[in-house]
Amino acid sequence: MDTNLVIYCGVTLLILYTLAEQIAPGPRVSVIDGCRLGYVYDGDTVELMCPDRKRTARLVGFDTPETKDPGCAAEKALGDRATARLRQIVGGASISFQHKGHDKYGRELVRMFANGRDVGQVLIGEGLAVRYYGGSRINWCKRLNR
Repeated sequence: MDTNLVIYCGVTLLILYTLAEQIAPGPRVSVIDGCRLGYVYDGDTVELMCPDRKRTARLVGFDTPETKDPGCAAEKALGDRATARLRQIVGGASISFQHKGHDKYGRELVRMFANGRDVGQVLIGEGLAVRYYGGSRINWCKRLNR
């Protein structure tokens, strides 16, 4: 086989691979300790797929209404909207994380970015979340029924 043909084929494959990486439909994910984004449980809790095991991560800087054990129908409805919106934001996005430690339940605490934008700031800006830095959580039912 001609050496020039081998080089040409190799360079062509490299270019095609690079282009495919740029236009691939799936999320391109930055890792945190070898972990990738897995499932979105709700508006502020996700699964990290790590080499050793799956981990639950609490997204920091904001709070969304509960969907698992909501206090009222309004909380459930807004929580479902926040969850759906987070799934929409991360779908097809380039995801990155900043590790912020662990909470008292052993969950990873992370700040998550989609295409460079803080997902918490997006949800807060759209009225689907509030700023939260720990401590007592807000009473969503009281807040929503004002």
